[in-house]
Amino acid sequence: MASVFYMKRNDIRGFILLTIGILFLWFLFYPQQSGVLGFPVQKYLLKIFGKASYVFPLIVLWIGTKLLFNRKLNSTNLKLVSDIFIIWSVCTILSLATQNLPEKNFGGFIGKYSEIGVKKIVGNFGGWVLSFGVLIVSVFLTTGIPFDDFSDFLSKFTKKRKRKLLEDTTELPKELPKVIVPKPVEIKKEEPEIFNKPKEPKIIKEKPKVVSEKRESSKPQTIISKYELPSPELLDEPKKVATRIVEDELKECSDKLIKTLSDFGITAATESINSGPVITRYDIELAPGTKVHSIINLSNDIALAMKTESIRVLAPIPGKSAVGIEIPNPKQAIVGIKDIITSKKFMESKSLLTFTLGKTTAGEPFCDDLAPMPHLLIAGSTGSGKSVCINSIIISLLFRAKPDELKFLLIDPKRLELPIYENIPHLYVPGKKPENVSVITDAKEAANALKLLLKVMEHRYKAFAKKAVRNIDGYNELMVKEGGKKEYYIVVIIDELADLMLIASNDVEESIMRLAQMARAVGIHLVLATQRPSVNVITGVIKANLPARIAFQVLSKTDSRVILDVNGAEDLLGRGDMLYIPTGSSKPLRLQGNYVSVKEIERVVKFIKNQTKPDYDDIFDTIVATEKKEVSEESRKDLIDALKLALERKRISYDLLKANGFGNRAADVLSRLEVEGFIRKPEGTNRWEIFTDKIEEFLSKEEK
Repeated sequence: MASVFYMKRNDIRGFILLTIGILFLWFLFYPQQSGVLGFPVQKYLLKIFGKASYVFPLIVLWIGTKLLFNRKLNSTNLKLVSDIFIIWSVCTILSLATQNLPEKNFGGFIGKYSEIGVKKIVGNFGGWVLSFGVLIVSVFLTTGIPFDDFSDFLSKFTKKRKRKLLEDTTELPKELPKVIVPKPVEIKKEEPEIFNKPKEPKIIKEKPKVVSEKRESSKPQTIISKYELPSPELLDEPKKVATRIVEDELKECSDKLIKTLSDFGITAATESINSGPVITRYDIELAPGTKVHSIINLSNDIALAMKTESIRVLAPIPGKSAVGIEIPNPKQAIVGIKDIITSKKFMESKSLLTFTLGKTTAGEPFCDDLAPMPHLLIAGSTGSGKSVCINSIIISLLFRAKPDELKFLLIDPKRLELPIYENIPHLYVPGKKPENVSVITDAKEAANALKLLLKVMEHRYKAFAKKAVRNIDGYNELMVKEGGKKEYYIVVIIDELADLMLIASNDVEESIMRLAQMARAVGIHLVLATQRPSVNVITGVIKANLPARIAFQVLSKTDSRVILDVNGAEDLLGRGDMLYIPTGSSKPLRLQGNYVSVKEIERVVKFIKNQTKPDYDDIFDTIVATEKKEVSEESRKDLIDALKLALERKRISYDLLKANGFGNRAADVLSRLEVEGFIRKPEGTNRWEIFTDKIEEFLSKEEK
């Protein structure tokens, strides 16, 4: 009786295990069609067992089948243990196989911790041996197949294989010509494919050439023939991350968000879902009479309910009667700079100063033009993506402009990021010869370079005024018509403004203020970056003249207000997540910055440096000569005016000159009159003797 009852219990257990095994298989392969349990079961099975999760239901089905059809009453405890060891060994082997790829651990929690323990006890090789040994023994115990039967099967299989090979070798000479003949044919067929491989880079290169053709008339032909713009092929293909964000998951998250709001007494409905590379924005329509401020106050509660570190509430969305709630994606994609540089928006831009920034929350490539900004301020805490942003700006400008069209004045007091661009032909320092030019790392040298850049700006203004043109574009167009020399754009990039402000704050701030106010028309643009967004560094004067700003993740709302004048940067995720305020806009735009690696920068820089070296006309000899000429003309005018005054008053003195408009120059003018022999002071008197005849003769020659 007891045995019959025991058998019925085995039947029941078998049916239960078969049901569970089938359900688990369904949950793993079709979670979206498995109701409420589908996704949670799949998620936790994959977490615990990794890829061995797909073996787990098969083991359950095997045990169920054995219980159902095994009529023997002996205990199955040993086989149950062997089943467990099969799962353990598979998890450990999968974890060992992916130990160098932590983000792709296929062994789950069981495999990972088993791998760590096994390696600690018997080492890496011993772990492989032990895992495979346990797997083989467990399979034999579970299936009940004797080892002798298995060895017999192997020997029969190998014998059949050998016999087949022998048969094949006897027929081989007949078929040899058939096998050999297609090989050269295949190689010939591959030749056009190899020839066609450069087609893609050619197409990509042609797009910037189309842009350059539109402005070809404003370039020296010699430079165009020598210098070639970098190809996007120098950049890495962006890594594709399986975000696993499907429509069902987005809708599920949206429903959860609406439910959370309703728990706090806010009635709302989802208008649209905008899924981007890093965040997803849910546009929520509120019920009439609901205050927008009530959602802003609930941001921390919503983040807690959605199980995320932080959210950002955009209230309201510009141009919509909705509130945007930005929630980070479970897995964040990397935005490669190649995606943006090869985008239609970047390639078709006509401006030389178009640069890449990244992608919008909807995943659209985003780039902007430095020319109309006309300057840019970048700030954020350490590790938030500020330096990567600066590098991406420089690299994207190098993809558009040739050395005769654009120059960089690079200032890096930290000596960490910008020295990688040493000796590129686009490098420029005012007052230095091209062979001595370098990235500036000394703060005092940087302050001096900014002062000299002011003289370059003033010199350009005078040159433009003589030609009656308003800006650099008009001047260059005129030079093309007249066959003269064009002016190049100058982009000043300062990687750490705070270090300069500490050493020479007055000189630096004054130079930056004057450049920011006046330099746009003559083609000089500033990109300032700092990781210390305090009011001592980003002063009111600097902010007033730099309306375009980028804020990366900061520590507090105060820092966010210093940069953007609004809150929000404190809620960013870091690693390139930014808020960008374009010129003329009051609302920040959220972007995910594009990533450019050091290896990519090195490849582009090497390609550029192999073509040419820094080369530009050092105009400071001209500027100094012009200043000397202006001084000499002014002093000659002072001399003539003083001589006319002496003839008119019949006397000359320091007080007389000072009272008649010479001011502080009176002593110098009086001394020059004496040196030139127009006046003399006899001994024993304080009055100057005037040589009228000599003065009249000199003035008559000047008038002629």
